[in-house]
Amino acid sequence: MATSRAWETPAFPFERVDIRDRELWLRPLLAADALALFRLIDAERARLGRWLPWVEETRTERDSARFIADATEERRRRRSLVLAMCVESAIVGTIGLHYVEWFDRSAELGYWIGSSAEGRGYVTRAARAVIGFAFGTVGLHRIVVRCAVGNERSCRVAERLGLRREGLLREAHYVGGKFLDQYSYAMLRHEFVADR
Repeated sequence: MATSRAWETPAFPFERVDIRDRELWLRPLLAADALALFRLIDAERARLGRWLPWVEETRTERDSARFIADATEERRRRRSLVLAMCVESAIVGTIGLHYVEWFDRSAELGYWIGSSAEGRGYVTRAARAVIGFAFGTVGLHRIVVRCAVGNERSCRVAERLGLRREGLLREAHYVGGKFLDQYSYAMLRHEFVADR
């Protein structure tokens, strides 16, 4: 028996993404960003490496170039969307929708920012804009954020945005040779408030 889908996957949901919020600019990473991205990660290696496993694998500009090429291909294939967070045209971090599941209309939101731009609300504003884009333009229904237990800044971003903590994922994240517990937060489309 054939079933019809009530919702059609957008044909090109991640093409030409350009999101601006005052001095904050979110745009796809470009091949030309490899050196700046690598330098930012390298300068923040100890701080970011506590929570993010890919930091250990980012050892050269070439690693960042490979990441950008992979992210570009994943965006083309509609599997994820990684955006540079820019302030005054300088990359200060990245934010993205990962593990996009079109059948379930869900994705995981991930973000990080350099310490020089931390504490100014950029991540919260960027996340709110990306969630709005995901629920609006893209038509997703559910956004998930997973934060390591102990990563208070990341957890506070999810809470400020109004995501609900749904549970604890035991030893769900392998970073720095050990397994970390994670909190799982989620928001449904009808729960999103753009001007929170």
